[in-house]
Amino acid sequence: MNKYHIPNLGKACEVQELISNTPGGCLLKDISAKLDIPRTTALRITQTLLGAGFLAASEDGKLTLGTTLVQIGVKALDNLDIRGFARPALQALSADTGESSHLAMLNGDKSMLVEVADSPHPVRIASRPGTLVELHCSSTGKVFLAFSIPEPGTFCQTLEFTPHTPNTDTTVEAVLASIEQTRKQGYAMDEEEYVLGVRCIAAPVTNAFGKTIAAVGITASTSTFTKAKISTMATKIKDAAAEISANMGFEH
Repeated sequence: MNKYHIPNLGKACEVQELISNTPGGCLLKDISAKLDIPRTTALRITQTLLGAGFLAASEDGKLTLGTTLVQIGVKALDNLDIRGFARPALQALSADTGESSHLAMLNGDKSMLVEVADSPHPVRIASRPGTLVELHCSSTGKVFLAFSIPEPGTFCQTLEFTPHTPNTDTTVEAVLASIEQTRKQGYAMDEEEYVLGVRCIAAPVTNAFGKTIAAVGITASTSTFTKAKISTMATKIKDAAAEISANMGFEH
C-alpha cells in the first residue's frame, strides 16, 4: 500500500462512490455493511462529508451526493481538453479510412476546425485548425444545426445561404430538410456543397450532460470517398464520435 495512504480518507472516497452508484441514496447501516466498516466510523465519515457539502441527507435518513460534488464535477468538465481526448480517435480514424479527419466546434454562426488528423496518403484534402466554414453547406455545420441549436428554424432565418456550388442548399426549407435527415440517420453529409469534388461526413460528440459540444468529420475527394462507401464511413464516423463522447463522460 502507498505509504502516504490515509485509510479514513480512502474510506470516504469509497462512501461517495457507493452512494453515487445507489439510486435513491444509502442509509448509514447500508454503508457500514457494504463497506465492512464499523457503524461509528461510517457515522464520522458521513457527518464530515455532510458538513462539507459532499453529501446531503433526505428526510428518511438516506444519504445522497451533495451540491459541492456537483460544482466540482462541473468545473472538472469545463477543464477537460476535448482536443486531447479526440486526437487518438482522429488519428485512428484517418489511419483506418485513409482520409483526413477533423474535430469542429460551434463558433457563432460558423463551424470551426479545432483539431485535424491528416490522411496518411501524400495526396490528400485537409484544412487547418482555425478554419471556419458555414453551417448550411458543411457536414459539421449541419451537425450543429441538428443537435446543438435549440430552434434551427428560427436560427436559419438569420443566416445567409451562400451558394458555393450548384449543390448548395440556399433556402430555409432545404436546409431544414437536411437537418431532419441528419437527425434521423445520426450523421450529416456534405455532398459537394462547399467544394466541388469534395465529400464530407460528420457525427455529433456529446458531453456528460448529453449536450452536443463538437462534431467529428471526414473530408475526402469524391474519387476516393465514393457514394458506395457512405454507409461504411457513417459507421466509422459514428464509432469515433461515440469514443470521444465516452471519453468526455457521456454514457449511452
